[in-house]
Amino acid sequence: MPSWLTELLVALQFLSPAVPPVPDLVVPETPLVVTTAAAGPVEVYNDGFDAPYAERWRHMSSSSTDRITQTTYDGRTALKMRPEADLEALWTVPYEVGTTYRVSATLKMPKKTGVHPAFWLRTDDPQRVGEIDVVESWGGKPRCERVLAAYYWRYSPPVGDQACLGDSYPKDMTEWHEYSAEFTYMGPGQDPAAEAPFPTRFFVDGVETWSTDHAPVSPEKIRLQVKRNCPDEEQPSCGQTSTSPSMYVDQVRVEKVSRQSTAPPADVVAVQEPVTGGVQAHVLDPASSYASFSNQTALPLTDQGWRYATGDFDGDRVTDVYAALPEGGGTAQVKVLDGSGFLRLFLTHATIVQRDTRLGRAQFAAGDYDGDGRDDLWVVDLDRDGHLGVSVLDASTGFQTELSDAATAAPALDPDRWQVTTGDYDFDGRDDLYLVDLQSDGRTAVHVLDAETGFTTFLAQTYTAALAVDPATWSVSTADHNGDGRDDLVMVNRAGATTEVHALDAATGFTSYLLQTGTALGATTDPSWTIAD
Repeated sequence: MPSWLTELLVALQFLSPAVPPVPDLVVPETPLVVTTAAAGPVEVYNDGFDAPYAERWRHMSSSSTDRITQTTYDGRTALKMRPEADLEALWTVPYEVGTTYRVSATLKMPKKTGVHPAFWLRTDDPQRVGEIDVVESWGGKPRCERVLAAYYWRYSPPVGDQACLGDSYPKDMTEWHEYSAEFTYMGPGQDPAAEAPFPTRFFVDGVETWSTDHAPVSPEKIRLQVKRNCPDEEQPSCGQTSTSPSMYVDQVRVEKVSRQSTAPPADVVAVQEPVTGGVQAHVLDPASSYASFSNQTALPLTDQGWRYATGDFDGDRVTDVYAALPEGGGTAQVKVLDGSGFLRLFLTHATIVQRDTRLGRAQFAAGDYDGDGRDDLWVVDLDRDGHLGVSVLDASTGFQTELSDAATAAPALDPDRWQVTTGDYDFDGRDDLYLVDLQSDGRTAVHVLDAETGFTTFLAQTYTAALAVDPATWSVSTADHNGDGRDDLVMVNRAGATTEVHALDAATGFTSYLLQTGTALGATTDPSWTIAD
């Protein structure tokens, strides 16, 4: 290379602007603590039938376009539905586990004998139909006292709860009234026939008329329908030739009303891989303040060196154990052990591929990134080109698709000082990323990255009530210890005479303790022990 070219390259190197270093992650002078979103209805859908209905609804069964007209009636833009009209919305009520929705329709119902108008919801899952009959009316007949509301969790034949509510509903159902149902989605792994902690409630003009202790576990679709329906002894003349009595629909609205805490129990799972071989799990029971075990068992894992996390893989509100074993070449084996099967059975066994993440030094966690009630697999790289990186693999596809692959707002972190875990900090139904600095100016600090913004902003950056601790003998995780829907910080001390649990309250910015206790488990400082995140 000519000397002049060498000199030019050297000069250009000094002229090139320096890349600014990524700032250290520290608690700001004024700590950041974000509160939960204000309660109150938030409208997520409103159809006033001002635009062509076919853009948002489809015909079902024998329904056809000649059965439905968009018109103006009583000064309102409305849908006129004649007998045998049957529409299903093209969209579902958003499936967010723990979210309470109110679904409403403003209707004028016909009362002619043999006409059966209905406003209802149903899932596409034939085994878990979750049918919510908001209102059904039998025109001109006292059948079921004129009005029926129902919730069915099985179909063919229907199995569920129902109520005859004619006396609770307006006598003038041919006038405009708003009919509504409120329900809270439960996790996909829960039994739809089991009683739910949050009832499904029925309303007319804002007044509650009935409720049932069941809730849907699959996405709901809205139906509007007018049938001919007469007693057998009055067929075929009753209603069979009728085309005139119509149901008018002025508005269909969906609102997000509130959120409920649906987190699984705050189990603490200690896993031991003895040098003699085998893997053992010891599950400390939160119901006893960790003074007893809910399960102690050998795990069906043949190798050692697994990384462990806890989560709810199948949405049944029971803690499962995730085990990940890096194998080189950007791949890892992942197995999920079923908590409802006492950790003796596998829920899934998968190979994941992460070419851009050094899996050998990555941290693994489990958390619900998309709000579907199933905890996804999080692969956290503490140093991805100078930033903390996170990949989230979807539980619903067996970890074969990515929900997120992001370089976060956090810089690279020292693994000898920092630990990461997941939890829903702001009660929005999506787990956020907790970055815990165990040695921050003599204290333990927490920085929470918001999943809603793709980990580009912080929800919290604050010191906790805990002093600095030794990362080699302390572990962190999260759990909702007080049922307020916000995941508290759980710090586990493995160095004492017994393993200790310390839970810091998210609602106070982690400045106060909800629990500090010894457990039924002895010291777990031996390297063979791991506290599953």
